[in-house]
Parts: sequence; C-alpha cells; structure tokens
Amino acid sequence: MQTLYEKITFVLTGLVYVLFHLGQAPGGGSLLVGTAMALMNTLPYEIGVTYLIVVFIRRTTGQRPPWDRTLRIFFTVGILFGLVYGLYVRGALEEERRKSQEISATRCAPDDTRTIPWYWA
Repeated sequence: MQTLYEKITFVLTGLVYVLFHLGQAPGGGSLLVGTAMALMNTLPYEIGVTYLIVVFIRRTTGQRPPWDRTLRIFFTVGILFGLVYGLYVRGALEEERRKSQEISATRCAPDDTRTIPWYWA
C-alpha cells in the first residue's frame, strides 16, 4: 500500500466485509453474537477459496501477491459469502415465520355440536 487511495480502499473493503456479515443472533440475541456466528460459519470457506485463488495467481505469475492484495482477495470473497449466507438466513427466517402463521381449519356443525358427520364431496 503505497498511496493514500490504496489505504482508504483497503479499509473500506474491510468495513464492507464486516457489514455483509452483520446479523442478529437467533431469538432476539445481540448483534455481536450474530455477527460472530456469521463470521464463524463462513470463515473456513472464505479462507479456502482465498487460498485457491492465491495459489492460482502464484502459479500463473510466478510470485506470491503482497499481503494487502491477499487480504483484499479475502475481503472480496468474504463479501460474496456474506451475501449468500445472509440471503440463506433471511430465507430460513421467512420460511419459519410463514410456517408459524399457517392456520388450520376444522369442520364442525354450525351449532358446534359436531354430531353430524361432514364428508368432503
């Protein structure tokens, strides 16, 4: 990182990485716990994909990229994984909410005696 522009974009990429992993813990938990859970769920995959990309770059160019470039690759991969994980969690919460709102209807007589059998036509 030579210029101020590179330093600013590096910090902004790191902040966007954390922003994409923000989440609330299940059951109305804290934001810190939810963010840590999101990071721990996606971190192994992010490290693995970053490693594969760095190995590919090293094989094609013959030299390893500098540490700040490697961290930028990690942040970018992490942003993508954070987006997918966030969509997955949001979908699971929506499905849970939808299932909890289902209403099952029962058939009974108008006077609620339930003595007359009801048959489906």
